[in-house]
Amino acid sequence: MAKKQRRDSKMDSTFQGDRISMLPDDVLGLILSSLSLKESIKTSILSSRWRNLWILTPKLDLDLDSTAILHKWRNYNISKIRCEFVRWVDHLFTILPKSSTNLVRFRVVFDLSSFFSGWIDDWLSSAVSRKVESIDLILNSYSHSPEECLYYFPFQKGNFPDNLKLLKKLSLHRVNVSDAAVAFLLGNCRLLEQLSLSWCGKLSSLEVVGTSPVFKCLEISQCASLYSVVIRESNVVCIKYGGPGIPQSRFKLVGVPRLTQLWIQGEPQMMLHYIINIRGIIDMFDSVLPQLHMLKIYTMSAITYYDTLKKMMPNLKELVVVLSSNYKDNCSLVPIISWFSVTPCLQRFVLEASLREKSIVEMMMPEHLMRNGHDYEVSKINSKSEVQLAYSHIKEVEFVGYRGVRNHLQMVTQLVRHGVALEKIIVDPQSFELRWTMPWDRISRNQMENEIIARKRAKDQLIDVTSRINVNIL
Repeated sequence: MAKKQRRDSKMDSTFQGDRISMLPDDVLGLILSSLSLKESIKTSILSSRWRNLWILTPKLDLDLDSTAILHKWRNYNISKIRCEFVRWVDHLFTILPKSSTNLVRFRVVFDLSSFFSGWIDDWLSSAVSRKVESIDLILNSYSHSPEECLYYFPFQKGNFPDNLKLLKKLSLHRVNVSDAAVAFLLGNCRLLEQLSLSWCGKLSSLEVVGTSPVFKCLEISQCASLYSVVIRESNVVCIKYGGPGIPQSRFKLVGVPRLTQLWIQGEPQMMLHYIINIRGIIDMFDSVLPQLHMLKIYTMSAITYYDTLKKMMPNLKELVVVLSSNYKDNCSLVPIISWFSVTPCLQRFVLEASLREKSIVEMMMPEHLMRNGHDYEVSKINSKSEVQLAYSHIKEVEFVGYRGVRNHLQMVTQLVRHGVALEKIIVDPQSFELRWTMPWDRISRNQMENEIIARKRAKDQLIDVTSRINVNIL
């Protein structure tokens, strides 16, 4: 007892004024888990107490933002940079204790080819041995390596560790994986909740049949060779699909009563016919359109008066439209309202405008020169009986990435003017951008000064426009 009191007294004197350092390792590990790996390692300089605590973190997020690195070093030697990254990760695994805490997440984001397969296999094996719950392999290819040079996912029938059955999320980008391997994973990882496959060129036919009750989300993006997707007897709730529409890829959906969310993104190479691509994708999901509650559409080009949707979605409650950085400020957003004509029961409408840099030509262009936003077209869209029916149900509008530019204000003004049931508008000026390596994620960007300006603009612009509506400016 006396010995324990002396030890506690010694700790009190060592960490006097620093009550956090006196917390148990488990609690400090929990605190570190909320930080990135880079931030966790930095805490080792705080004191001797913190020197090796970062190894307790249950998340290994090995993302050095290779995009920034390669942009900074324009005359880079990609082979040298790859080798340095691999050495760094190998060093981390030598530091980490073998009997460390279970891994919640293991994530690698870097440009790595099949040359490094042996190293990547070892990292995955180490992560799986620690009962990892989430694996993200984002192996970007800035050097435009052919499919044959991409890393092959190693786990399949005959090479399937028992601990892999504990996996809850798997995300593969620029990784070769076979049809059989995916089917085997879905059949054996009964805790799997989410599967994301992006730019997996060897994938040709995907069967998602009789998945576990917890499987909720399937993401497929730009898998060029994929021609058939069968989803049968599954509790999947959300499908995210990016790629070509009919006839290049076909979906067969049978026995998916809980599928209520659909996210779609067209083929980037089809910019001139983007809306046709979007219509084709919607056609692929024709059998489940009546049961959808939420639809999210990513637009890669400006929407015009003629870019309408054709298929009815009678039970859709929420429509989200994400604007890429290609959507110029002089291009009206109002034509998007015409999409309301296929959503008669819409209750919530969300616009997400990604960050973009104006060109010199745009900066010199007078504000009133806005394309596709003429009074005649705007009036024509709003006068459609189907659009007016949707207006009578919409109760909430949210605008993420609002900057107060002309087309943003015009859109909000039209929604307020004609939204007879509108009760609330949420304006979020936070900047974000889209990255092709993570096609469905918003990456926040710290644009503090621009956000302050946008927030002030929103307050000034919307004070009179929305006098009868609850406005929440975040």
